[in-house]
Amino acid sequence: MTDIPISISDPQPFDQLLTLKDRCAVVTGGSRGLGEAIVRRLAEAGAAVVLTGRGREALQNVEAQVAATGAQVLGVQADLCSLKDSQNIIDQAIERFGRIDILVNNAAVFPACTTMEMTEEVWDKTVDPDLKGTYFLSQFAARKMIDAGRGGRIINILSNDAFRPTGFLSAYGAAKLGMWSVTQSMAKELAPHRIQVNAITPGSITTKERIAALSKGNFDLYQVPENAAKTRAMFESVLNSDKIVEMMTTMMPFGRPGFPDEIAKAVLFLASDMASYISGANITVDGAQSLR
Repeated sequence: MTDIPISISDPQPFDQLLTLKDRCAVVTGGSRGLGEAIVRRLAEAGAAVVLTGRGREALQNVEAQVAATGAQVLGVQADLCSLKDSQNIIDQAIERFGRIDILVNNAAVFPACTTMEMTEEVWDKTVDPDLKGTYFLSQFAARKMIDAGRGGRIINILSNDAFRPTGFLSAYGAAKLGMWSVTQSMAKELAPHRIQVNAITPGSITTKERIAALSKGNFDLYQVPENAAKTRAMFESVLNSDKIVEMMTTMMPFGRPGFPDEIAKAVLFLASDMASYISGANITVDGAQSLR
């Protein structure tokens, strides 16, 4: 008879499954939109949260609001194009909270530009933070997780444009598809250290900022480079034809786009003990949009 060196542990009590008490999470791009919703959910679950962003005022506003709920929170101004800034994010988390358990790579830029109008400058402006910066921030965080020996979670926010290109966003889609490859590679490499690496792919998500821009008739035009005249003309044509409103309502399987908190809840799931044996996975949160 062979002894099998495996024993099945007792299930955790339900009230322990979603708590993030005594854990520290870093959320990039945490001062608005999806990132802000993620920060609020993780803080509500008990985590100390470090949020990053490029704008100091927006960071301070969210930091103050989350701190007012009694949560531990720290805003760190950073540009993911700078590896020095990325290392500083991790150092600040360790200095303030003594640990890092969760990294949510949410920050991204997505300047719209057709292939024929793409320039090296626009490409680098997109790929440097969205792929290179995210990759090395994950490396810096993983080193601290490995040193601590407690395991950890890395959660990468991808995009449907990585898998179903819509046009205008080839650099952004390439960066996000690259991060999906990185997610799988890191999941395999870091598994011996009990670091779980997963991805979330949102569909069309409506934020307060996008609603405000849409009401002014300049939905995402700020993302179009100045020299991309044809791209700008195509965007303006769509805006002037009310196609955006149609895309956000009747063309959606649920009759509406997703909301930031729906992504935040998926992040909370992957960050919590509910996802104790999930790694290398990509959860699509798009209300069946990708099934059209």
